[in-house]
Amino acid sequence: MSNVRTATVKNAKRATVEAYLPSNYRAYEIGRDGRDVLIVGEDDHGWTLDGYVIPRLASGLIVAVEEKS
Repeated sequence: MSNVRTATVKNAKRATVEAYLPSNYRAYEIGRDGRDVLIVGEDDHGWTLDGYVIPRLASGLIVAVEEKS
């Protein structure tokens, strides 16, 4: 069973966010003006949303918030 995880980033460019992501996560522009980014992926071999992706984005002063289902 897959465990898809998502997070949002406000006021960021997709290309900037993508530069911080491992290969098991993708970034998509969302919102009417395309200034927000949705991150979607599955945890794999330690490349986790809360343990790697969000802290790595924070190192670049990019705030990502996980969407809870």
